[in-house]
Amino acid sequence: MKRSILVGGIFVVNALLGVSAVYAQSEPDVPIRFEMQETDKGLIRLDTQTGIVSLCEKKGAHLICQPSVDGIKTYEDEITRLEVDNSHLRQELTRISEVLAVLTVNANNAAKETSNGLKLSATSSNEEGWLGKEEEKKLNDALEFTENAMRRFFSVVEEMKDDFQNEDTDKPAN
Repeated sequence: MKRSILVGGIFVVNALLGVSAVYAQSEPDVPIRFEMQETDKGLIRLDTQTGIVSLCEKKGAHLICQPSVDGIKTYEDEITRLEVDNSHLRQELTRISEVLAVLTVNANNAAKETSNGLKLSATSSNEEGWLGKEEEKKLNDALEFTENAMRRFFSVVEEMKDDFQNEDTDKPAN
């Protein structure tokens, strides 16, 4: 009887150890954020991500941690850096908004100009565009040629369509 209890106890201990080992292996590798060390004045807490050291004292039921002077300076430096970054980003956003507003006005004005047709140049008419005058002329000639070719092609297609429809109406019904 004692032997069966001993074997059962060993089985239970092994089972518990096996479960705890499996649980320990299944925990994800989470980095430890704080390391604590007990001293005569309380606890010293090291933030492993920022390197800030704090002195922690037990007051009532709470543990109160005060960062060191270097830790406070580190926080203040980070706040200053973030404020400068924020200011630069706001200036960049303002500049981009102004450029977008100008581009929107220019696009609206170009859309309203129907007398000269679509202008491919991004600059005003008195400035030279993306292309030189010779390149613009070649581009316009190529576009005009393409437009004429497309018109001819579609007119041939229309003629063929009419011919097929006429052939169908000319055939006698059986």
